[in-house]
Amino acid sequence: MRRNDSFNSVGSFGGGGYGGGYGPTIIIDRCLSSHMLAARREESTEQDSPTMISTNFSSNGSLQQYKSYVNDYIRTIRFQVVVWYVGAVDVMQGQVVAKFRVSMFWNDDGGGHEMRNRMTRSESSEWVMQGRQKAVEHKISDEVSERAVDVPPLSILNAVSFDIIGKPEVKLLREKTKLMRWTCLYKAVLFQDETNMRVEKFPHDEHDLCIKLGILAHRGQGSRWDRNKWRLALATEEDSQRSTRVPHGLLVDHVKIPNFNHDSQNALNFQFVPLGFGSSKEDDSDECLEVKVHIYRESNYFDWNIMPMLATLDVVATALLLLDATSFFQRALLFLNITFVEIGIRMQLDSKLPNVGYQIKMQTILNNSFFRLLGLELESSMVYYLTHIRGWSVEHADIIDMIAASISLVHAIFMLHVYYKDKRPPMKRTSAPKQVGKPITCSPQMYGTPTTATPLLLPLNRQGTSQNGTLDQP
Repeated sequence: MRRNDSFNSVGSFGGGGYGGGYGPTIIIDRCLSSHMLAARREESTEQDSPTMISTNFSSNGSLQQYKSYVNDYIRTIRFQVVVWYVGAVDVMQGQVVAKFRVSMFWNDDGGGHEMRNRMTRSESSEWVMQGRQKAVEHKISDEVSERAVDVPPLSILNAVSFDIIGKPEVKLLREKTKLMRWTCLYKAVLFQDETNMRVEKFPHDEHDLCIKLGILAHRGQGSRWDRNKWRLALATEEDSQRSTRVPHGLLVDHVKIPNFNHDSQNALNFQFVPLGFGSSKEDDSDECLEVKVHIYRESNYFDWNIMPMLATLDVVATALLLLDATSFFQRALLFLNITFVEIGIRMQLDSKLPNVGYQIKMQTILNNSFFRLLGLELESSMVYYLTHIRGWSVEHADIIDMIAASISLVHAIFMLHVYYKDKRPPMKRTSAPKQVGKPITCSPQMYGTPTTATPLLLPLNRQGTSQNGTLDQP
């Protein structure tokens, strides 16, 4: 296992043995590539059926647009993220520990190190990372030879520290289209946005845990991974080869986040956002991938233990106003006893509340319950003074008690509404059905695949894609 405390990027991807966890992900090579299928159909259609070409394409510009589209698909860096583990969420420091596997797919164009010496079936080979931006192929044959290929330098933009479990793997999936796959398993401490970690609504607070991935190095004009030529996208079925039910990644079923729940059917949300990390004002067109999981806190302890107890104490304290105004000593003694009970509850709960510098909802509920008891105590003192010193009748004192009791009950009901209005309904836990036929398809939102492309192609908007294969609104 290897450790690096960098805030900016993944750093070196050098070796190191297997260090625990789930080990390398093996993606089985099951089907032939179809990356260039549309391009071949286009060329055959252009040679054999010129009439059809003139019908489908209004001008040569449209044909060039389609060819440019196919090239744009091939010249993309496509991501797949599989989250294996999420640790306890630290809302004070805004950090969370996560274990996840990142896979990148791209079609090598030989821009840096040309892939030479085409392999034969009798030969076997192994790709080994050399530094951070290059993979070297070792051929296992009678004569040892090597060839190199450039690897996009991945950066985890919100990593405080990270460990690499095992070592990164590089594999040539398709010799014909030079489809490459790089994959690595990380265990990282990720810092989260401060505004997203606030707990004003505790214990009904919700958060979006985020993993930010991007390519920072060599993205300038004319560089190896020029942002104008190499765009970021999501992995497709042709890339993942049906190894997961969602091509671009998912949250595995056994993941349980301490003290929090999540929607297991729609756990991860993928969205490309402006980089805003080290970008200049002159050129801020680059983007990064945000992988988010929406979580909400388990609040049953407070919902079914603390709040019913506080509500019962409030009703009992309000019922003490039924005593005659002249029984001030008995009233005051019982009020103080109930107050001390609430103080004990408050001291016990303080150890379970987040230690933040602002007031949270649970503290507001406890404070209002305490102040309500003190208000009833003061009301009892006032009616006792009016009946014994000012000579008011007991009937007038009873009217004041009824008004005070009504105000107390209305205030208690209002505080219950304030507490429970943010509570989420219980989630139905249903087991996912087994996939019998074709797995869920989800094409990347920006390019699609050449096999499904239509003759006339229009620019597509950049949108976020959720794990269930649907497109979110921008």
